[in-house]
Amino acid sequence: MTRPVILMVDDDEKLLAAVRRTLSGSFDFVTHTDPEAAFAWLVHNRAQIDLIIADLVMPTLDGIGFLKKAARTAPTVPRILLSGNVSNISLREAINQAMVTRVLAKPVSVAVLKDAIERVIQIKCPAPKPATATGISPEMISAAIDRADFRTVLQPRFRASDLALCGSELLCRMPSLEKEFGIDEIFEACWDHPVIDRLTSQLMALMIDQAPRYRALMEDAASVAVNISAYSLRNPKFLELLIRFYEKMRMRGVGVTFEVPERQIQPDDHDLLAGACRLRERGIALLIDDFGSGNNSLELLRHEVFAGIKLDRDLIGGIMTDFLDDAFVEWIARVCSKLGLSISGKGIENRQLVEKLQIYGITELQGFYLGGPVSLEEWEAAVAVPLSASG
Repeated sequence: MTRPVILMVDDDEKLLAAVRRTLSGSFDFVTHTDPEAAFAWLVHNRAQIDLIIADLVMPTLDGIGFLKKAARTAPTVPRILLSGNVSNISLREAINQAMVTRVLAKPVSVAVLKDAIERVIQIKCPAPKPATATGISPEMISAAIDRADFRTVLQPRFRASDLALCGSELLCRMPSLEKEFGIDEIFEACWDHPVIDRLTSQLMALMIDQAPRYRALMEDAASVAVNISAYSLRNPKFLELLIRFYEKMRMRGVGVTFEVPERQIQPDDHDLLAGACRLRERGIALLIDDFGSGNNSLELLRHEVFAGIKLDRDLIGGIMTDFLDDAFVEWIARVCSKLGLSISGKGIENRQLVEKLQIYGITELQGFYLGGPVSLEEWEAAVAVPLSASG
């Protein structure tokens, strides 16, 4: 099997030698101490490169400058920036122009670097999904819609600073199909098919009818996050439907934000970005869901059409035990603060996670520790007992 080829640029020859010595069995490293020489090599060999790593502080050309040039020359190759002082990096420049995938703080151990490389390479070239004897199809989902075999549940959202209720997220459930398939598998089968627009339309009509109940239940915190597909954002007619839905909900006293999964977004998807820009112009917030699960995380922020991010559940789950996940979450929280973006964490399952994310400046939290998904009827029945984040 061909080993991934990695271009690494750093003026620390000792670090480069340690990396070559320790990791040469897993990767083919091309190393340079001179960024100009490294760029000249990249120009002629960009087709064979899987990853570029650059130090921030180097002679003649700093790491951000080098990665900006690399991004123009090899735009599809992910980039990692090394820095001895992350807080002093021009975060907006790193995101908007160098389009870095990860930032690692120096001094960095070879073990940490290896872990980061493996993650980025794996994201870039995901393993194929195993074939199954039977699979779900958009037609099966359409048939379920015909039978009205779907329902909604609400998961409460909490302000991170004081754990006060600040809204909810609407989730769709399809009981019959879920007897055989996972809910993620169901939506994966239809996210790029017209049936996803049909399902979303049905859910929005239901929400408009239920809006007075949302308002009565959540009062001043009446705000609902709605998941939509990138496919829907590319459809101008459906985009107008989203805008009308937003206006109808607002007239009923309920705020709406939309969320689109990161893995469905490509930074050069002009139709999607045009749709996102249209929502922003109307004052409608669009968030990147599952942020950190794909290879486009930081690059997506450069377009400045998204109002915030919701961190990937696995990323949140790893911050207590994984140095890289912890460092990335802490750093991206600072990025979002400087860019004026909201940042949410989901999958909160214990108090320790809450306290750490509060320190990092996360703005919103949700998860089973704070409150699991419930039907509207169940939430209304429990309203006599004040909803709290005490578990």
